[in-house]
Amino acid sequence: MNSLHARTALRYIPVMLSSFFLTLPRNPPLFLNTAAIAYNRITRRILHTLRKLTFSCVAVLIAVLPLQSHDRPADAAVAFSKAVPHYARDVEFYYQKPHQEVLAGILRTFDAQGVLTDTRKQLALAAFFAQVLRMDATTRQRLLPPPDSLGRNGRRTLAWAVHLAQLADENELIGRLLSPEDTLLRDQIARSPAPLAAWDIRSEQTVLHMYWMAFFASGDTAFLDSIINTALQYAHLKAAGMQHARIFAVCTAAAASLYELAPRHPAVTSRLTHFLARHSGPEAETLRAMLHKQIKQ
Repeated sequence: MNSLHARTALRYIPVMLSSFFLTLPRNPPLFLNTAAIAYNRITRRILHTLRKLTFSCVAVLIAVLPLQSHDRPADAAVAFSKAVPHYARDVEFYYQKPHQEVLAGILRTFDAQGVLTDTRKQLALAAFFAQVLRMDATTRQRLLPPPDSLGRNGRRTLAWAVHLAQLADENELIGRLLSPEDTLLRDQIARSPAPLAAWDIRSEQTVLHMYWMAFFASGDTAFLDSIINTALQYAHLKAAGMQHARIFAVCTAAAASLYELAPRHPAVTSRLTHFLARHSGPEAETLRAMLHKQIKQ
């Protein structure tokens, strides 16, 4: 996503899922009084770096959109400006208020607006729907079978969701959702692990996004704990001077996303506080940075 799209997305996207590099000291103090944390020179440097490098995204879902109004009729642009932020918020806070009636609208809107042309966003939204289906079987009637008007990318997203949810009639459903031209995708889905917990969160940032979406769907702290543990690996890599490690980018993205989402989600704050009570050194410093707003209070 270029800088123009990033700046434009800021106006539309209510969720903050960030991907950026942190800068922590190589040898931070082992313990700092929490009352002084917010004013500590090291922590101030961390927070300055976080704020400076943060960019918005449900880059997970809707970062690369044809947002320019001249690309579509004015009435469509108005509909977009109203619908997408509304449904993005429904996604982020679904675990707090799981209203089944929004599910079809989420899929329909993201598909119609071209969000799902990006296969990474198909996977992210599929992880959300899969977890919804796994939690409550009655949600199936909201998504399956889809209306004939649903586009090819929306149907591909549902095919991934059916697989990740491990529905008993997975093969039959996927056969109906995918077209004959989707042979490669059908093979890829068949070779992919399920459920989502079998995917290595450190493999790439798309999987990190999928874990967040599964958490948004369910509030399951198992997904959140995986994200936190991935973020804490950043502390080890940074302290060891291993910034060029393959997983470094994913680990820093995990830390960045927690930094942004903790103030919005008490459940995230609670888990970070739980981890902080059990860690010290670089890991504790990273956790304190994620809890910067809560510690100030």
